[in-house]
Amino acid sequence: MKTNFSSETLEDMRHRLPEYLTKLGVELRKQGTRLVGRCPAHEDSHPSFAVFPNGTSCGCFPCDFKGDVFSVSEWLGRSDCFTGALRDVASVLGISVPEQPAGTVTRPTTPPQRPAKAPEPPFTLADADREKIHAARLAWTDGFHGGNPLVDRIAESLTIDRETLRYAAWGQCGLGISNGWLAYAYPQGLKWRNPDTQAKPRFVWLVGKATQPWRWEWLRPETQTIYLTESESDCMALIAAGLEADGTAVCCASPGTSFAREWAPMFSNKRVILCFDSDTAGQAAAVKVAEMLVPFAAAVSNWKGPKP
Repeated sequence: MKTNFSSETLEDMRHRLPEYLTKLGVELRKQGTRLVGRCPAHEDSHPSFAVFPNGTSCGCFPCDFKGDVFSVSEWLGRSDCFTGALRDVASVLGISVPEQPAGTVTRPTTPPQRPAKAPEPPFTLADADREKIHAARLAWTDGFHGGNPLVDRIAESLTIDRETLRYAAWGQCGLGISNGWLAYAYPQGLKWRNPDTQAKPRFVWLVGKATQPWRWEWLRPETQTIYLTESESDCMALIAAGLEADGTAVCCASPGTSFAREWAPMFSNKRVILCFDSDTAGQAAAVKVAEMLVPFAAAVSNWKGPKP
């Protein structure tokens, strides 16, 4: 026996997606134009699940899932086909299921779904790697305050004043010296900048990796605007230009054109201005990052001024 729902009933079911999720125990709360909550498919310490503004689709970036109410049913293993999803959603929403031998059902047009990915275990550094980061940061502090001419050469190469360098070196993310040149310190990584501008790769991760955008810990509840750059040096250039002066904005950097999907919820309810390079790679990355941020940020736009 095949179910036979009218097109109006199918559309009504799609628009009752928040109700369906709530009845499955997903706690949703209003955040800007979206409803957000903890993902029902994986351990979610930071709410990464969202019902998008249209009210008929939802998604979880860590799980790489996006779909409508029927896709959710299949994604959560409550059904194994579209007909089964119809029955499940109707049952949860209290809609009677018509039974007609000759009836047919057509799935509403939705993007193709990918299977949910198992969440990766938290990244941790070995003690020896943590010591390398600590040593690089100490070398920067000693060099800066000890009058090491290397610091002045680094400042000149970046065309950034010493005060900005001092300011940018605070916090969990900061600056270091390793292999005789500048390194960018992350909580769980050390990214070395090759002084040879013709060298490839120009940047090398000496240990670890980026587990958050550079300078992310500067974000405060009162922060209204986030300037997201493609590099740490561009981030410092914006700081030098005074963009953080009024206390309502924070400048942070993506580690190059790579931006992790699980970072997107960090930007919830903030105005994000993307300051990526104007080359092909930079603009392609900006488009991808914007797509990740739109479900969470209050607004997303591209930098309109001159390149930092």
